[in-house]
Amino acid sequence: MRKCDAEYLLGQWQDFKVPFVFAANGRPYVQQLQIKSGIWFADLRQSGNMPRAMAGWPSPLGLKEMLQENTAEGNAALDALPYDFLQDENGLHLRDYQLKAVQAVDEAVRCGKRTALLAMATGTGKTRTVLGMIYRFLKAKRFKRILFLVDRNALGVQAQDVFKEVKLESLQTLDQIYNIKELTDKLIDAETAVHVATVQGMMKRIMYAESEERIPAVSDYDLIIIDEAHRGYILDKEMAEAEQLYRDQRDYQSKYRYVLDYFNAVKIALTATPALQTTEIFGEPVYTYTYREAVLDGYLIDHDAPHQLTTKLSEEGIKLKKGDTVKFINKQTGELDTAYLDDDVDFDVDQFNRKVIVPEFNRAVLAEIAKNLYPDAPETYGKTLIYAATDTHADMIVSILQELYAKDNLDSDAIMKITGSVANGDQKKIQEKIKRFKNERFPSIVVTVDLLTTGIDVPEITTLVFMRCVKSRILFEQMLGRATRRCDKIGKDHFEIYDPV
Repeated sequence: MRKCDAEYLLGQWQDFKVPFVFAANGRPYVQQLQIKSGIWFADLRQSGNMPRAMAGWPSPLGLKEMLQENTAEGNAALDALPYDFLQDENGLHLRDYQLKAVQAVDEAVRCGKRTALLAMATGTGKTRTVLGMIYRFLKAKRFKRILFLVDRNALGVQAQDVFKEVKLESLQTLDQIYNIKELTDKLIDAETAVHVATVQGMMKRIMYAESEERIPAVSDYDLIIIDEAHRGYILDKEMAEAEQLYRDQRDYQSKYRYVLDYFNAVKIALTATPALQTTEIFGEPVYTYTYREAVLDGYLIDHDAPHQLTTKLSEEGIKLKKGDTVKFINKQTGELDTAYLDDDVDFDVDQFNRKVIVPEFNRAVLAEIAKNLYPDAPETYGKTLIYAATDTHADMIVSILQELYAKDNLDSDAIMKITGSVANGDQKKIQEKIKRFKNERFPSIVVTVDLLTTGIDVPEITTLVFMRCVKSRILFEQMLGRATRRCDKIGKDHFEIYDPV
């Protein structure tokens, strides 16, 4: 909507005493309301409501929906709605701690909080908890349209699958009860109840929209649920291809925050690893369920002491002398070139396979680790996830492992790389590989960089291998979380960690 159209429409509605006040550029439509420059909004139907800054004008549909909205009635309906259907054995069947999380968020919403944070350990069923939360909010008509925001397609697909498969009431799924827009849908309509989208996708629609595209209105959603809310703040995460639109990681963080602030909506965030920056946005958690509590309650499993693999190379690093001849990858041509060093150059282990390729180091540690892996029998020994430093490093690891197991006539699909570069970044192909890792016998060894560090649920993972240095506590805990889930069908009672760096 153009500004002049908005001014005319709002002016007409004020003649009918519509209980909203909008202001632009410091000039309120009701002169008694003193507002700073920008666009501000206040709902006058309840005394004590304060004006809120808005990033833009609501859409005509948004204005109508705000007029129909009654927060007090929605809160009363939410308070009166029982919780028993969330624990029905024939329905969602939430665990006690999951129900407590839903109740804590309900309380925060009814108390008028605009943000709420849930801190629940990886593997404790945050997506099912959110499903119960979403269903209660929509059933009570407390919120009309919910944006489920993720930072990667894999997490969005996983959420969509839960919305389609998990039964709620009368053996119906959320997808059968309400209109859901998926990752491939860019626009919402009046009937949309839930929209699954990525942060990157929303950035493009809001900040880089093509001239013919409709930019989302600030009123499109009245609730945003942010999955893996720590993700915008991992400083040493690998930049996915979709994020290369932005100059650097800090620029990405800024735009991540902009997307959250853009919509005039209540925000509920979920993470297993809240960081300082996360609590600065969403506040302290309204409910916490820790990894240690989940292990003691029997819902998650613990790991044995990590296997520390030490090599002479990792202890002493690599020292190159002035005048040495070295080969390097020419970034412009992609070819190997030769150069003479003008100065001494030292590399320590955290630079292996990032700044310097070390085939000998990789071959030595993988040969040792391979002695304890059985990729031809995942139904007995489980699966393995290896974290590489870069995409090129991941290719090297796959190649070395294939050489090590060549004599065993191992299935060609048993060892696989799953990174953002698969099939030239084809999201459909990437999702197919992830689903195979989750649901099929092979692959049983997967090498990744950053794509599978968070939010991916593969209970059969019994071994984690760190072939990269991890400098972020949050990222490290998320990586460990890939193996904490129980898997009774293979008798999993612990998981192993191999740490050669």
